[in-house]
Amino acid sequence: MALVHQSQRFELQGGRNAEAPGGWHFRFRKPLASASQPFEVDAERRVGWGELPWGRMLAWSAGMAVLLAGARLLRRQRTERRRAEELLRLGQVARLNTLGELAAGMAHELNQPLTAVLASTQAARRLLDEEPPETGAARDAMAQAALQARRAADVLGRLRGTLERPDAARREPVDLRQAARRALHLLEPEGERRHTAMRLEAPEQPVRALADPVALEQIVHNLLMNALQALEDVPPPRREVLLRVRAQDGQALLSVSDTGPGIPAELRSRVFQPFFSTRSGGLGLGLSLSETLAAGMGGALTEGDAPGQGACFVLSLPLA
Repeated sequence: MALVHQSQRFELQGGRNAEAPGGWHFRFRKPLASASQPFEVDAERRVGWGELPWGRMLAWSAGMAVLLAGARLLRRQRTERRRAEELLRLGQVARLNTLGELAAGMAHELNQPLTAVLASTQAARRLLDEEPPETGAARDAMAQAALQARRAADVLGRLRGTLERPDAARREPVDLRQAARRALHLLEPEGERRHTAMRLEAPEQPVRALADPVALEQIVHNLLMNALQALEDVPPPRREVLLRVRAQDGQALLSVSDTGPGIPAELRSRVFQPFFSTRSGGLGLGLSLSETLAAGMGGALTEGDAPGQGACFVLSLPLA
């Protein structure tokens, strides 16, 4: 620090060389507030690296780092908790949806055999109440009821086996022509009630597919019921369902086509979606479950080209 008057300089307090390199240089100059003593005070200071309060600076930096790390950890924990809660909620929703689809699928698959059992037993009771009782026809009706009851038991058994051993699907050589004939036999009364002609075209040489017999019967039954229901608004003389069995390119093919109104082009991409149906009151699970069953047997269920304006679905399975 020095007093300066014109060209004269009086040093009051010595210090380091202000011109030395490194550090930070501070300087100020101010006149004294006295007219009789026109001096100016000239102060100069250089702060070097060694003069900084490194201990306090490091302590402050460490404290801020700990604070920021704690805040970041807290935010990450909150994010992880929200993510876990969202995953838990989605898992619960998925389980509820799965249970709902499973219950709807069981209701869909068991509705037909249980209805047939009820109809057959009621018919047998009426036949036995007649004078004289129609024992032969009643015996046939009870046999049909027993057949449908076994079919319902097979459906539940296959479902239980799928839940217990999802990958242990039982596959064996199955004659597609015989499977189609059995399905037509089961739905023959339904076809007569709806005034629908059902035909089967199959080669004389058996076409054997590697499939689960119960799952195959479910698929054909679902396809036939869909075809019969699609013909409700068609005049009776034009109601026809055609089943075709053939072998092509190493695949056993079974197609079901009808002469109904068909499926609109804008809806064809959605026919295999669960709970989607073009029919009012339909559950929309028949085709979805059939596609899943076909895939489980190593095959596929696709929409084919109908001979007319109706709908056609093709089931392809590996040849035995």
